[in-house]
Parts: sequence; structure tokens; C-alpha cells
Amino acid sequence: MRLQTYAALSLVATLAVTYHAFSSRGQFYPAMVYLSTSKISLVLLLNMGLVIMCILWQLTKRLFLGSLREAEVERLNEQSWREVMEILFAITIFRQDFSVSFLAMVTALLLIKALHWLAQKRVEYIETTPSVPMLSHIRIVSFMGFLLLVDSLFLYSSIKFLIQTRQASVSLFFAFE
Repeated sequence: MRLQTYAALSLVATLAVTYHAFSSRGQFYPAMVYLSTSKISLVLLLNMGLVIMCILWQLTKRLFLGSLREAEVERLNEQSWREVMEILFAITIFRQDFSVSFLAMVTALLLIKALHWLAQKRVEYIETTPSVPMLSHIRIVSFMGFLLLVDSLFLYSSIKFLIQTRQASVSLFFAFE
């Protein structure tokens, strides 16, 4: 319920700032320049991107895993603190590449890693439980296929950027993660 309220308020704020940009500027290009340069507009648009990522997280979790058990939530909390510290350390190394796209990639990386941790914990649960329904097996196999696809796309994007720019940057970090 809290995510729904937050998403609704974020959507209203995003629509309001977009309406203000187009009504005050009149044309597409000046409105886009305003949206990308105004700090309040940029924060609201980034907030909406975060809301969309949270909704995708919830949908993926519900579709492939259903409800989480206590052990899975505990592992998620333990791993995420350690991973956030590692990512903050990486941000200090790649501070010259710090941008909106970098923040989006870091957030996506953290969410993808969390999905991997959940998949690993669910596989451990399935291995130790004597009778597991066939639907659980189908869900976890399809979930692992989905994660393989997402990992492959992430790796392809990072390698493509490395080849195009021919310089070691933050995409090298994402390729190895």
C-alpha cells in the first residue's frame, strides 16, 4: 500500500512538472531543455524512474518467486548492506564518470544482484524441501532464464560501450559485476 501511494504521488508530481514545462515553454525542445536543466524537474523525473524500478522489482518478485520467506528477506538485508558499501566505494573510484546514467546503472545493478541472491536462496530452499510442487520448479527455472537474459543484456551493453569508447571507465566495473 505504501508503494502505491508513493507511486501515485510521484506520478502526479511528474505530470505536474511536465505540464508546467510544456505550458510555459510552448515547444518541445525548450521544454526538454527545461526538464533536463531544472534541478527540481530532474529530481522529480529521477524519482519517477526510481518508482518504475521499484514497481518492476515488485512485479518480477511476485511473478517468479511469489511471497518471500523470512530467510530470504534476512539474506537480502544482509547482502544489500555489504553491496551498498562496495558500490559506494566504486563510486569514489569512478567519480569522474558520475552522471544520471551512472546512477541508473548502479541502481539496476543492485536490483539485479538482489534478484540473484533471492534466486540462490530459493534454489537452496527447493533443494532441502522434500516435496516441492512442479509450479515452483517451473517458476525458478524461468526466473533463472530471465536473470541470464538480463545479465547477458547488461554485459553486452557494457562491452559495446567499452569497444566504442576504447577507454577504461565505469562500464568495465559493470561488465565484471
